[in-house]
Amino acid sequence: MKTIILALISILLITLIPIVNAENKTVCVYFFYGETCPHCAQEKPFLSRLEEKYSLEVHSFEVYFNKENQKLFENIAKTYGTTASGVPTTFIGEKVFVGYAEGDSEIYDSRTHAYVGYNKVIEKIIKQYAECCGAKCPSTNITIINSNESQIGSSELPFTPINTSSADSSVSSNRTINMAYVVGVIFFGIIVCVFVIRSRIKKG
Repeated sequence: MKTIILALISILLITLIPIVNAENKTVCVYFFYGETCPHCAQEKPFLSRLEEKYSLEVHSFEVYFNKENQKLFENIAKTYGTTASGVPTTFIGEKVFVGYAEGDSEIYDSRTHAYVGYNKVIEKIIKQYAECCGAKCPSTNITIINSNESQIGSSELPFTPINTSSADSSVSSNRTINMAYVVGVIFFGIIVCVFVIRSRIKKG
């Protein structure tokens, strides 16, 4: 009987693992920099600090001396409707930031087709993604149109849009499914307990 109970408990624990994993919302960041770039040197420790605060996955690519990284930079930039014109350039979800400085103004630069890389704005975007649904790494298979309207060029995004009704409904739906899953697991546990108690009563 003890073996059966331990096996049932193990099943309950295994079924609860997907619920815990569903709450992990990693934000992927692509950071393109130059080895001797002073602004890049300022952003590096900033991103490191954010990694300690959020579930962040930073991928750094040096482009002054690495030709493969230069090519990747050009392809990703093209995907976002911008150009690989300078560093640092940071890609987060559907946003692209060029440059780095202290500030909190969300400014879209029509010359680079990107947002100015103010540190507080970058952190705000990362926080929004982390609290919402996370953000996948950039893909060169989809075209993103960066603008003041933050318009999207495709419905099959590799990212989760921020502050949109679709994103909110997706989060709500996921929470509903998770709650139903928890209730189902609890109900199953109750049935198991009743079965074990009844078995003991019969033996007694």
